[in-house]
Amino acid sequence: MISIREIDPADLALFDEWYDAHRAGAVAGREAPLVGAREALGFSLRNPGPLKQRIPVGAFEDDRVLGTMLFEYRLTDNLDSVEVEIDVPPAHRRRGIGTALWQWAVTRSAQLGRTIVQTEVAVPADPAPGAVFADRLGFQLEHVEEHLVVPLPYDDLRLEELRSTAGRPDGYRLTSWAGLCPPEHQQAYADLHTAMDLDVPTGGMTREVVPWTVEKLEASEVRIDRTHLALVTMAHTEAGEPAGYSLIYLSRGDVENAQQDDTLVLREHRGHNLGTHLKLANLEQLAKHRTTQRYLHTWTALTNAPMRKVNARFGFRAVEQHRELELRLPSLRPAARGVIVDPDDRILLVRFEFDDGPLWATPGGGLEAGETVVEGLRRELVEEVGLRDFADPPHLWHEEAVAEGHATGYDGVLNDYFLIRTDQFEPAGSMTAEELRAENVHELRWWTLAELADHGGRFAPRNLPDLLRQALASGPPTTPLGL
Repeated sequence: MISIREIDPADLALFDEWYDAHRAGAVAGREAPLVGAREALGFSLRNPGPLKQRIPVGAFEDDRVLGTMLFEYRLTDNLDSVEVEIDVPPAHRRRGIGTALWQWAVTRSAQLGRTIVQTEVAVPADPAPGAVFADRLGFQLEHVEEHLVVPLPYDDLRLEELRSTAGRPDGYRLTSWAGLCPPEHQQAYADLHTAMDLDVPTGGMTREVVPWTVEKLEASEVRIDRTHLALVTMAHTEAGEPAGYSLIYLSRGDVENAQQDDTLVLREHRGHNLGTHLKLANLEQLAKHRTTQRYLHTWTALTNAPMRKVNARFGFRAVEQHRELELRLPSLRPAARGVIVDPDDRILLVRFEFDDGPLWATPGGGLEAGETVVEGLRRELVEEVGLRDFADPPHLWHEEAVAEGHATGYDGVLNDYFLIRTDQFEPAGSMTAEELRAENVHELRWWTLAELADHGGRFAPRNLPDLLRQALASGPPTTPLGL
């Protein structure tokens, strides 16, 4: 069976196994993939910052990692969205592993109250497995960038030709540095970052732009400097006003690749070849600090025609598309439920009373903030029926039900069901009868399969008798069945 759980990045052996699977899935079928270096990603996960939470998640079978997910969300802005990256090595694809990881992401998003899921898919050629998977989940394409590379060391003849045709940056002066921004340039550099965030094409992606402050810049640079060397060239007017900048990152743990990140020229300063001058000056820095890196990578929106022309002049070649996708989820109340079965294959159900009549459902309830699904299941079963001290149960079903009236304040409910085999017991939880009625629970009862089949009333899930019969006959599925 496949189980999904968070990994502890401080467990170095487990992190290495997780990273190997992450990288194997991310690079498959791509000509010049760029994947975060092991050391850089490990440092980031082991030392979380104040602005973003990043959770490494693994799909396990017999304690082997077969698939991975990075689940990320911002803590001070963009509070409606999460970012998800799912990577499954080719040898383990088409087994439902990606779907099981996605179900985990949907449940955690619901716990956080976030309804916008964003992802980025590398597409060297159509059909790409990641793009097909995302389309099947319902993601919508919102933005496309080209991923381009140029070999290193840079072609000196091309650089000389670019210098000769670019002329002089009349009216501007260029300042370059490696590492942290000098204090005298911090405010201008922070303002340029804000302008970059506002200017860069993002298509239809939902993004809240938060202005950069000097404090935010300092914290970001100190964090990045642990894993990357930043090479920056900034342009000023003769009067000292900032006009643009270009940024390259050299990873301290990736011996193959360098990244041409931002290049920005403020609108009022365009038309003077300033972007070319910024890139040329920063490439001089790259030549000084480069060691073994063989490729320089950059990304440019398909809609950004001027920068695409600049990149072509610098010899960049497109190797794939990066497609940014977005999916809006309904607001669902997440819950964990136990399919509790005794040695005689009887199932324990609870009766709810609604205006339209009774409903028999499996015991369980809503998840609390910060707890895993299994932790929530254990808490709910102690409270509701008195069941405790059972092994981690197999995940049977994942149900997303959108309907009015299922949960006040929500569009519906999201139920994760787990199979629990137990000896017969008399259900008596820690909640009193009055407390149970306040939760709309009016009865607890064991049912045989025959009684389920003969009952003319309602169950949740709706086809519970057939689902249970199938689960008992065939055993739990390898990955949860989506309802």
